[in-house]
Amino acid sequence: MTDIYDPPANVSETAWIKSMDQYREMYERSIKDPDGFWAEQAEQFIWF
Repeated sequence: MTDIYDPPANVSETAWIKSMDQYREMYERSIKDPDGFWAEQAEQFIWF
């Protein structure tokens, strides 16, 4: 069994992904709609 350790609150507050629930939602979206998911992720980058 894999142990899961919750990070300290101050780390979670500044993290890009703030919870396991958010991670799971993003993961599911990336599997179900990879083109849409990655298009949205690419919008977060500052392109030069």
